[in-house]
Amino acid sequence: MGTAAGDRWATLCALALLFGPAACAGALSEGEDQFRRGRYPEAKQTFAWLEPDASRWGDPKRAEYALYRGLTLAALGDRAPSVLWLREAKAIEAAHPGALSVEDLHTLDAALQAAEAP
Repeated sequence: MGTAAGDRWATLCALALLFGPAACAGALSEGEDQFRRGRYPEAKQTFAWLEPDASRWGDPKRAEYALYRGLTLAALGDRAPSVLWLREAKAIEAAHPGALSVEDLHTLDAALQAAEAP
């Protein structure tokens, strides 16, 4: 019998095959929820799994993905890749103002400031 995380992962994969982009939106929400609950290794896996699809998403969803992937990597101590993802979120927001919610934009600014501090 599989673990709860393994079972959840298998479910995400099955949903992706059945529902395509709609399942990816659910997986993005799952990754964000894992991040918020402090389950950073799981969130990292979820975001890595979503990466091939993320480039095809609209600006708001890509910015959100980049933000939470960056935040997750920062929480795990992976500073260099974290900053790359946070800068990607910032670039999307700069090119398409309003791509991120006001709350996410504040979170992004604080995370970049912390990451770039000496």
